[in-house]
Amino acid sequence: MDNLTKQQRKVNMQNIRSKNTGPERMIAKALRQRHIRYSQHLKSLPGKPDFVFRKDKTVLFIDSDFWHGNPKYIKMPKSNISYWAKKISRNIERDKEVTKLLKRKGWKVLRLWEHDINKKLNYSLSRIIKQLTL
Repeated sequence: MDNLTKQQRKVNMQNIRSKNTGPERMIAKALRQRHIRYSQHLKSLPGKPDFVFRKDKTVLFIDSDFWHGNPKYIKMPKSNISYWAKKISRNIERDKEVTKLLKRKGWKVLRLWEHDINKKLNYSLSRIIKQLTL
């Protein structure tokens, strides 16, 4: 059972960003500082990757710990558990499908967790740079 009214829940859900999240802004700033060129949220690619490095034919997804089901750091809601489990499970499956599709199209795919960017930004950046130099 939800402890918010329908209107409160609607406002709450509208405030959840899908683009330009805190971790995305952190990565974008760090990439700009290093003069690494990228595009963001290309609708022409499956899954609308958060970052696209066309020259290197590489895409980067920054996966939210909750919405994409980080096994170490997800905090499941205490109410409506079956709904959320199904929702997150489907998101994980969609992530796998998008990754396979992009790889078949010749793209290198890198996925980073929100937690890693927030807590280990330099490590996350080194993974991106390493992927771009392969």
